[in-house]
Amino acid sequence: MPYPELKNAIQRAGFTITEFSDQRAFFGCWSLTVEGDGHSYLIVNEGREGWMMFYLKETGGAFIELDKKESTGMDDADRATQCLIWLSGSRTLQECKVRNT
Repeated sequence: MPYPELKNAIQRAGFTITEFSDQRAFFGCWSLTVEGDGHSYLIVNEGREGWMMFYLKETGGAFIELDKKESTGMDDADRATQCLIWLSGSRTLQECKVRNT
């Protein structure tokens, strides 16, 4: 995943990347941790399995899955856009997850 595309999407959503791991040699897998709005999130692209997953990091360090999308039909621009969508709507996703647990 081209880092500049991801960085631009994350910044547009008002977040900062705190960690990025790119394992393209392993089926296009990558992950990133972002912070903003008082929260930390983890976004993982599991290329081998064909999923992008969005997690909220809890105070104790555990992660809660907020959403996931099938990513096999996505290109790099689509993946960056999905990150922007998730982060732009992160408050709504958190509220829905809290109500449903």
